Amino acid sequence: MEIDLVRYSSEIFDFLSVRTLREIDYGVLDLSKVEDFELKEVLCFLEDLLTMELKVNYRENETGIFRVHVSRGKYCYCEFDHVIEADSIGELRELVLSENRIWYVFDEISARKCAGHI
Repeated sequence: MEIDLVRYSSEIFDFLSVRTLREIDYGVLDLSKVEDFELKEVLCFLEDLLTMELKVNYRENETGIFRVHVSRGKYCYCEFDHVIEADSIGELRELVLSENRIWYVFDEISARKCAGHI
C-alpha cells in the first residue's frame, strides 16, 4: 500500500516538533485519537524514527541538545545529510529555529556545559 505523504504534509510538519519529541521523551505521546488509518501509520513510523534517534542522542551525544555536537571548534546540528554550523550555541539555536527544525534540550546539565565549551 502506497501512502500519499503530500496529503498529510501539514500533519507531518506539525508532528515533527519539539512538543512531539518531548512527549516521546517523557513517554506520554498518544496517537490513539488519530482516526485516519494512513495518517496514523505515517505518524507511528515517524515516532519510531524519532524514538530511535533520541535513544542514540542519549547514548552518544555529549551536548545534551538533540542532534547537536561540537566539531573542530564549531557547534553543529546534524539532521541526516543536512548540517548547520555556528560559532556559538546561541547562534546555532537561532539558525536551527529559523529553518523550523527541532531544537530540544534533553539534558540541561550537559547543555549548560556545552554552552561554555568553546
